[in-house]
Amino acid sequence: MAERNRIGVLGDLHSNLSALEATLGLLGAEGVGEILCVGDVVGYGPRPNEVCAILRERNIQAVAGNHDWALLGKLALDYFNPYAREALEWTRGQISRENRDWLESLPLRLDTEEWCLFHGCLPRPEDFDYLQSIPAAEKAFEDFNAPIGFFGHTHLPMTFLRAAEEEALKWHFEPDWTLLRGDRALVNVGSPGQPRDENPLAPALVYSPDSGRVQLLRAPYPIAREQALIRKAGLPTVLGDRLQHGI
Repeated sequence: MAERNRIGVLGDLHSNLSALEATLGLLGAEGVGEILCVGDVVGYGPRPNEVCAILRERNIQAVAGNHDWALLGKLALDYFNPYAREALEWTRGQISRENRDWLESLPLRLDTEEWCLFHGCLPRPEDFDYLQSIPAAEKAFEDFNAPIGFFGHTHLPMTFLRAAEEEALKWHFEPDWTLLRGDRALVNVGSPGQPRDENPLAPALVYSPDSGRVQLLRAPYPIAREQALIRKAGLPTVLGDRLQHGI
């Protein structure tokens, strides 16, 4: 029996159009219908308008990340390191009014019966804390009801799993696993726009609600093209250099 609509989830895109196009191609080949994004649509990269336009055209459901909020003036720039701050200042001068308005419309979280989507951490997504410990995951699980939650922010793919048959909360880095009936999970989907797990390939997650299968797939993309555009835009060259190494 064919599975019903499979869900694709993209992490922090950071204005990296080449990575976005590659992951969308990968998700299309996987037969994914619905696509979600955990936020940080802009920041770091050289093509914010193009990335926003694709998400809008494809009706990809997204939440706001800290870089998105900073672009809108909802978060102080001194929150960021100098490279990120410079990129955000540059992006403020580039973003179109319609894309700015779209970013303004993004919620901090989305909830359905099947999934929860947010950027950093629950229960206060507006604080953009990092969900990277068992205690933080315990608090996050208490704040949503769906079997699975998707998030980003750290750019490091990983899963916190609360198995129905086990008392202790565990975490793992497996790229292909199954969420069993009664289990619950919090999944960091990584970052296509700027990977930091020492793998420069762009990650895209596929979740199959019928079977519970969770797959983190990777797509190659023309990194040199993004590096050249970063240099041409006058953005910090380190933002392009790190793409090559996934750091």
